[in-house]
Amino acid sequence: MSAMVVVTALCVASLVLVGTGQAFAQDPPRAEVIAKNLAQNVLGEGTVRWVRVSSSGHEIDIAWDAVLYRAAHTSARNREQLRGEAELATGSIMSVMKPAVIRYNILLGKRTIAQGRRTWDGFTITYAKDLGG
Repeated sequence: MSAMVVVTALCVASLVLVGTGQAFAQDPPRAEVIAKNLAQNVLGEGTVRWVRVSSSGHEIDIAWDAVLYRAAHTSARNREQLRGEAELATGSIMSVMKPAVIRYNILLGKRTIAQGRRTWDGFTITYAKDLGG
């Protein structure tokens, strides 16, 4: 009986070790996936349209669908909302991935309604003309 227990324990241990080895053999997520997930944690699932990360990881370009824009809001209110979502989304990426610059576009349909960049030294945003940009 004890031999059966030892054999069973060895089989279980080998299965655990094989499973662990496979988990470590998988490649880590690509930088684009990480940046997308960080932004979508703030903006919501399915909002990021595209992400490009330079081979050095120092530059990130990202575009997402406007989350807080509302046609019924004033231009001033929409500017405030868009700035907030841009600061939060780029800030979440900046704090984890630590790039030198993030360039972003906020889209409404096919149109860019705001764009800008975030660096360690500052944050800029430019709005579409109909939003006072």
